[in-house]
Amino acid sequence: MSRLSRQPESSYAGLFHSCLNVTTAEGIERAIRYIWESAQSNRLRSYMRRAEGATTEDGEAIQVALIVQRMIASDVSGIMFTRNPVTNADERVIEATWGLGEAVASGYVTPDYFRMNRNGEITEATASMKEVAIQVGQCEGTIQLKLADNAAHSLCLTVKQCNELNRLAVKCEHTFGPDIDIEWTFADDELWLLQCRHITGLKFSPG
Repeated sequence: MSRLSRQPESSYAGLFHSCLNVTTAEGIERAIRYIWESAQSNRLRSYMRRAEGATTEDGEAIQVALIVQRMIASDVSGIMFTRNPVTNADERVIEATWGLGEAVASGYVTPDYFRMNRNGEITEATASMKEVAIQVGQCEGTIQLKLADNAAHSLCLTVKQCNELNRLAVKCEHTFGPDIDIEWTFADDELWLLQCRHITGLKFSPG
């Protein structure tokens, strides 16, 4: 069985399935099988060849670690880059939406866009159209809710929350190193770190 290696410039973002709000032991077993199957896809094998030069024999299974996390009933979710992934500027870039981040990952909404300097000063805040929110279902899975016009057109993060995110960025950089991509969520005014990884494909211009 082949093991996935982990180069700094290859994060495997979006290549594995994920299952949200699994509430039973049987559901966890189904989710494990579903995610394991995604690790055996031709798409993943092609990524491994391009990113790391890794090869696998036909029919050879790929080993991957699977993480079971507590499900957070999110009010606002998003991602934060500790360096601008487009311009390489030394600033925070935040994309955020109401509810679970799945709304962005699945392309249901265009997230709000924020830029901050390292002192936490907001240099740009752009509200986007967010017509729906994905939320935790009452029993299992998720539900999609249509948002009222005032919420759909309003910024989903406050200045205070942006400051909290900047402090989280500082802590994550101290622990995991620079230039990282952080997934986060707010629930009942509490900030949660969901995961972080190196920014994929970040290139530096010669200075």
